Amino acid sequence: MKILAIDDDPFVRELLPAVFEQVALTDVHTADGGRAALKALAMAPTPFDCLLLDVDMPKMNGIELCKRIRALPAYRDTPILMLTAKTDPSSIENAFAAGANDFIAKPFVLKDVHSRIRIAERLLACSQPQMPQPTDTVTMPGKHPFDLEDKLPLTGVARLILPFSLGNYLTQLERGDLNACEVSCIAMDDPQTLYDHSTSTEFVAALTDLANAISCAVACPHMLMSYQGAGSFICITPTAMLHPWDQIETKLNEQLACAPRLTGTELHGPLTVSVGTPITPNANRTQRVRNTVDRALGRAQMRFATKQAAA
Repeated sequence: MKILAIDDDPFVRELLPAVFEQVALTDVHTADGGRAALKALAMAPTPFDCLLLDVDMPKMNGIELCKRIRALPAYRDTPILMLTAKTDPSSIENAFAAGANDFIAKPFVLKDVHSRIRIAERLLACSQPQMPQPTDTVTMPGKHPFDLEDKLPLTGVARLILPFSLGNYLTQLERGDLNACEVSCIAMDDPQTLYDHSTSTEFVAALTDLANAISCAVACPHMLMSYQGAGSFICITPTAMLHPWDQIETKLNEQLACAPRLTGTELHGPLTVSVGTPITPNANRTQRVRNTVDRALGRAQMRFATKQAAA
């Protein structure tokens, strides 16, 4: 594995290659700041497999550097781990929003860093479904290189992160910060119809439009969200939503009714969504991610069932 570690502290830059060598990671490179890191990425004959970023650096901090790295096509999916002494909720949130996959507090334990690098590499490698390419010539509706349930890595949406990264964010939150968080699921009412009657490019574009509409409707600058597959999005806000969940649902459905890519006779009318009532993340750290996501998805399903019964 080829690793690039960026830290303005010369002691850390000397330490990391030595300690990684103890676990047979010998291809470790270092940079003393953002500009040096971007230069190293540009000049590397082969891309790096993993990046370690310090958050607190002069001129260009790790958050800004992470954003710039994610804008590089070769590093859109590369595991990025943040190493920092800052563990407040705002710092953690900003790191994940910038594109980090994990967040490790200093002083760190080598064994922990090594295991989390391996986990990030393995999960990201196996969780990326095949996406439609601009050069694809297959345009037959309902024929896709991915399943409806696949957690597609959508791009071009602010504060939309991978499910794996969202799970790491949830895990990082201290118990005292959980009560200030709200987790909600916003789900398409009939994603199967869209999947069956659209091309792959149209399906991904519609999901992206919906994600942007969610960002606009929730209107929370600190929200993080991820696409969970089957037309469902999980949203986490560090404070209560600015508007009640039912108002957000109404606003979203009004927006979707006017969206040209989300309407049409072939879709039997405009798409609609259900917004589940918000929940607080589970306190148990080891089971927090699965239990929280499952509960949020269940709330959206209950909301859809309620609307169907009242129709």
